[in-house]
Amino acid sequence: MSQIASPYKIAHHQAKLASYLKGERIFPATLELDITSRCTRICPNCPSSRSKRIFDLNWSFIDGLLASLEGQTQGLLLTGGEPTLSPRFADVLSLARKRGFQEIAVVTNGTRLDRDDVLDALVRQATSVRISLYDWEAGTDAGWRKVIENIKGLRARIDRAESILRIGVSALTSKDRVPLLPRIAESVHAAGAHWIYFHPACIGWDNGCPVQVDQDGVLESIETYQRTLRPSAGFEALISRFRYSSKGIRFSAYHAAHFLLVIGADGLNYLGPEVKYQPRYVLADATGGRTPDFLWRPERLRKIGAITSDRYPAAKSRLRGVLYNDFIERIIDARQTREEKAILRAPDGFLFPHIL
Repeated sequence: MSQIASPYKIAHHQAKLASYLKGERIFPATLELDITSRCTRICPNCPSSRSKRIFDLNWSFIDGLLASLEGQTQGLLLTGGEPTLSPRFADVLSLARKRGFQEIAVVTNGTRLDRDDVLDALVRQATSVRISLYDWEAGTDAGWRKVIENIKGLRARIDRAESILRIGVSALTSKDRVPLLPRIAESVHAAGAHWIYFHPACIGWDNGCPVQVDQDGVLESIETYQRTLRPSAGFEALISRFRYSSKGIRFSAYHAAHFLLVIGADGLNYLGPEVKYQPRYVLADATGGRTPDFLWRPERLRKIGAITSDRYPAAKSRLRGVLYNDFIERIIDARQTREEKAILRAPDGFLFPHIL
């Protein structure tokens, strides 16, 4: 079974990990970039809708940022808001290719995947598109049907063009949604998606303290459904057991901020995806120029080093940055499990390893 989200995914970046553990400067493996905070929808459980104002990154900033990471950072995760609302959406994808990004992922709500300009840019330039269905349990309304039809149209265009683009869908889970999980998976499977990724719904985004809602029964439901899928079907139902574990998290610094660079549509660098647009978790202003020097400013490094698991309310979200922190901490303390040691020796089996 492929893994799209795992705390071990960071092990793919062996050279960066080794350099970091020796105290050396490293460039991030992934840039998560909000090119706009505008969106076509307002979803209560969307971590990217926390911006109090509407922002759009200007072209000069985007160009300079991608240039400063060229040859060093291989993954670009383009988000928002709704990134396809940016008038420079296609230009950003093209620029990322020009700057040598190997993997270019786009997160969208899917409502604008019926536009030729958006589809052309995705099929030609992106490696994956992830459609976020945050309120999918209301799956009989016109908005839901439109997204399903858009997935069908995108898949048809991918097949005609023989594009490398892969379609993923992400759906939030909770105890209340357990009976519906196989149904949503089959719907997106029939529409032509290549995978669906289930992850826990959280509350508390407004105050920067996201915590999971009750997830009782979710893992069992998805694992049962996974056993019904034929390996040759070209579709996978993915879930990270680490997100659903009750095992404690421990870290002495927010290590993941060195590997995953999160830039909001306001041009500010935030600690992690789970606290985007929370002022107290701003690490640096990235708008100062065309160099990556802000990555190693003493104040930024001090803030990263001050975030520990016992002083970080958002750790309860168990989002990917939090899990990366815990994994790296175990490496530092030589507390790896047998499974983790095996992953470090052969860090493969991950989908889109440059998209942390």
